Amino acid sequence: MARQSVTTQLITHAGTAPTAASPNADGDIVDTGGTVFLLVSNNGASAASVTVQTRATYDGLAVEDLTVALPAGATKAIGPLSTATFGFSAGDTNAKRAFVDYTGTPADLARSVLAFT
Repeated sequence: MARQSVTTQLITHAGTAPTAASPNADGDIVDTGGTVFLLVSNNGASAASVTVQTRATYDGLAVEDLTVALPAGATKAIGPLSTATFGFSAGDTNAKRAFVDYTGTPADLARSVLAFT
């Protein structure tokens, strides 16, 4: 199964009721930007984690991926997902998007990608 492309939901003045879905086992591809973030809930009985892969380097060294622990029953907002740190470069098929990986049971997780307008 391939990574799943997740649609970014815009938060507006009128309010947004985000919809969430479980990731697939291969992870997600999400938009990046200064106002983009993930909202992830762990509805399972075991801990999980979310890893956003980085593409950035500093002084020739790779920047470490962002890994966030998600205890059982927890919900966390993760971001912002800056393009400079997480996004693929221009010319790539996934330009300005990022790969997100999950541990734990995918069916126990619910995630949304949100951004402020």
